[in-house]
Amino acid sequence: MKKGSGILFDLFKVNPCFYIDHYDHLEIQDFINPENIDKHANRIIKGYQRLLGSFKGTLSLHGPFQELCLSSMDRQVQNLTLNRLSQALVLGSELGCTTMVVHSCFNPQMNYPTYFGDWLDNANWFWERFLPLCVRKNMVITLENIFDRTPTAMLRVINNFKSPYLRACLDTGHVNIFSRLPVEEWIESLGRNLAHLHIHDNHGIDDDHLPVGRGNIDFSWLAKYKDDNTTILVNEAPGSIKEERIFLELTQRFEQE
Repeated sequence: MKKGSGILFDLFKVNPCFYIDHYDHLEIQDFINPENIDKHANRIIKGYQRLLGSFKGTLSLHGPFQELCLSSMDRQVQNLTLNRLSQALVLGSELGCTTMVVHSCFNPQMNYPTYFGDWLDNANWFWERFLPLCVRKNMVITLENIFDRTPTAMLRVINNFKSPYLRACLDTGHVNIFSRLPVEEWIESLGRNLAHLHIHDNHGIDDDHLPVGRGNIDFSWLAKYKDDNTTILVNEAPGSIKEERIFLELTQRFEQE
């Protein structure tokens, strides 16, 4: 298994050796916050560069998303989203990240007849402009499901471009809240497009980001990844070292089976 953790610098700096010693991958999530892009980027980057010197694994970052919409029908909103994601991508590149997670922005609650076609046209407009920068920076984008009920919308965009720089991130907590399909069916549908998994738990109501085993998600399917060193499993239940160990103990148990 290729095990990772979603990290924020202020938590990471308390015990960087723990993360460096126990994880093959770290997902930097500080730039979700636009204030960190605008005001604190230099401090955060220098801090990570100082503390990650001995880390031999891979790095990704989570792109900003709050109030952003890459598939908006308003080009000004899309351009704002393009600017923000471009800023984050450049910062991630400075840190040596090779992957960036970006929300799909598909909203099935918008169930008027032309929504899917409009969404797809607008998403394609965005990716036609953003993917060239990803290629130049050698940054793979993994589209993450949020409100998606099925993988259909994500796959349509990915298949439209057929680019090694546009793949999928499956978020287990979001599946449990918004989709009636089991995680295994999502995994099967996404197939080779799946590069990244966000692992966290909930009770199917709120996006609690609980440690595994604290909600009602069955994670037994993780056993299939025990010999997989390419798909990245990222613990997205941020908290104490004690909570990090819950994820590590679960994955270790599957590895030993």
